[in-house]
Amino acid sequence: MTFQKFGFVTLLCIYLLILAGGIVRSTGSGMGCPDWPKCFGRFIPPTKESELPLHYEITYKEKLHGEVIFNPTKTWIEYINRLIGALTGLFVLITTLLAYKTGKKEFILSFLALLLVLGNAVLGKYVVDSFLLPGVVTIHMLLSIGVLFLLFKALQVKQSSIETSSNIRSWILLNLLICVIQIILGTQVREEMDHVIVQYGENAKSEWVSHLGMIYIIHRTFSWVLVISHLILWNKIKKSNFSSLKNYSTYLLVFLSISLLTGILMAYVDLPLGSQAIHLTISLVILGLHMNTWIKTSTNT
Repeated sequence: MTFQKFGFVTLLCIYLLILAGGIVRSTGSGMGCPDWPKCFGRFIPPTKESELPLHYEITYKEKLHGEVIFNPTKTWIEYINRLIGALTGLFVLITTLLAYKTGKKEFILSFLALLLVLGNAVLGKYVVDSFLLPGVVTIHMLLSIGVLFLLFKALQVKQSSIETSSNIRSWILLNLLICVIQIILGTQVREEMDHVIVQYGENAKSEWVSHLGMIYIIHRTFSWVLVISHLILWNKIKKSNFSSLKNYSTYLLVFLSISLLTGILMAYVDLPLGSQAIHLTISLVILGLHMNTWIKTSTNT
């Protein structure tokens, strides 16, 4: 398979990993495997309590902060997430090897992406060891964004650029930055949600959102900035003669609508199952659209 085709498959795998990570977070399965890279000391995790190590509740008590009740569903959700992570790392490695045969710029960008993936894998261990320390989880997300950007950039090295106006290209970049800010704010909200869940318990799901603090209000309010800026960009493209950007603007509205819908569901329908993971993944799809379009466009003279 060529570098271009395999690179695209790798990007899809990264988005699958992001979706899996969102499911891990939304189901509270981050500590489903209290050790790394093994899971309860095994390469294949247990499916029932009788398969656990002897006196596991003592061995892992400190790491799990006393939460030693075995939940096989959460264990396997986290384990599958790790498997997808390993597959993603392998795909990025193969992409880097293919890039070596393609060109110097492609190789450098792909190699940097590989380093970030490896860094994220090491950070994943620290996430487990630190019992999902908030700041570490946010860095985990930022590294993923970095991997996406580098791969999008690598795949566009030998592609012809699309001409557009400097005004539209500036608005694409502005919306890209706004998406990054909103994703970071959303990550902070998710981190605060973890503390709320610990404080009020799993059975108080209907009250979680109401106990979120100022960062949630900022995230919710900033969504209006995101919507308005995207509508302005869409309108500018609609009025322009750059037909090559029409699909991009249409996809933006579709994915933005899904993102807003899942955000509303989380806020007013007690975080229905899957809404958090879809919300995060779609937000990063929108970010990816901005990245890819900004990279492959150039200003006309």
